[in-house]
Amino acid sequence: MIFTYFIIGLIATIIGAIPPGASNLAVVKTTLEENVQQSLKIGYGAGIGEVLLAFMALSFGMAVQDFFNMHLWIQLSVIVILSIVGLYFLRSRQIGPVTSKKKRSKYLTGFLLSIVNPPVLIYWVVIFSAISNYATLSVHASITVLLLFFIGVFLGKVLTLFGYAKLGLHIQTKRGDKSTNINKIIGGTLLGIASLQVVKLVLF
Repeated sequence: MIFTYFIIGLIATIIGAIPPGASNLAVVKTTLEENVQQSLKIGYGAGIGEVLLAFMALSFGMAVQDFFNMHLWIQLSVIVILSIVGLYFLRSRQIGPVTSKKKRSKYLTGFLLSIVNPPVLIYWVVIFSAISNYATLSVHASITVLLLFFIGVFLGKVLTLFGYAKLGLHIQTKRGDKSTNINKIIGGTLLGIASLQVVKLVLF
């Protein structure tokens, strides 16, 4: 039964990570510009970030959700950042091989893209609330339980992003001379996410 916590962490993370997000799209872009091995470095960093977000939600619970609900500027900042980055990608003409000599850490990029994501933090608060009637999970649980759960979270994020890396390979083999398509997809997706945040803010 103790491995149930590993399964919970794995499945909950995969469900939350499947919708296109910043780290998912960064993995696709890196696969197109470089290779799967480099994009997986982003996945490992994002996995660590996901574990940290889950730990914060487990530690502080509803206080996290109340904090974001009380500070409108945080929600507006997320919308503005998503919109700016989305417009940047829509205006980008081409994805090609990376020629710049300046290299940024892929691990750090994945970590930052994952950790600077308030909606995911709220997602984990909701998940912990939903499973509270079926599984006892808190920061006071045994080390084994917490370790299994967070290993599940890490692997769930990495496996999902690996799927996006494979998607990047598929796009790479099919795109031909349509190298701007992926930028448009990334930009449109980010703008779509920003729009959903606006709707959520207005209606709820």
